[in-house]
Amino acid sequence: MSLKDTAARAAVLSTLHDAIGAELKTAKKELEDGLRAAKAETGTQKISVSLDEGPDVGTISLVQPKAAAAIADVEQFTAWVMEHFGTEIERKFVTSVKPGFQKKILDQITAAGVTEWADPETGVIHEVPGVTMQGRAAYTRMTVPDVGKAAIAQAWREGRLGGTVPSAIAPAPPANDPSDGEAEKLRKRVAELEERDAWLSALEAAGVDNWEGYDNARELRGGDA
Repeated sequence: MSLKDTAARAAVLSTLHDAIGAELKTAKKELEDGLRAAKAETGTQKISVSLDEGPDVGTISLVQPKAAAAIADVEQFTAWVMEHFGTEIERKFVTSVKPGFQKKILDQITAAGVTEWADPETGVIHEVPGVTMQGRAAYTRMTVPDVGKAAIAQAWREGRLGGTVPSAIAPAPPANDPSDGEAEKLRKRVAELEERDAWLSALEAAGVDNWEGYDNARELRGGDA
């Protein structure tokens, strides 16, 4: 597969992934709401899954986890522990840079490309210790505008994506696909030959090779039985 083909495949799959992901999120929400309603009305918490009225392919259940304990008031809980289990209290004094200030410094150093920072209030340029410029791995950025997504969707509906999608999710060929007609002709021909072979086998089993015209038939076929 060429690089251009690989790029097309990645763009197609990314677009389909986004579309399918949105549909899946909506479907799951509707399913959860439906199961909650069914549980309230009839007690139903499980539903089977089937395709086209065929055999079940799975089940979906509404699972209700047990309630979990969580701290609602940290001060009250801490006071209770201090009163009854004093050894379980940790007392710490931690010095750390405020996250907002640290982010501002690092963002500005990244933009400048050097480990120096100019104080906007005093104009003093600081050589910032403990900070280094680390190389970052290259990455790819994909941009598929709305018109491109629409084109991919249209191609998907028309079955024109070919090998850019996995066979497991590839759309079925159109009903009027010429290849369908050829395949159907081939299937019919194979069925006819199988029926003919079964008939000839039955004749041989019945002793057709003892028939007086059998040798004439062999001569007509060039001597091969």
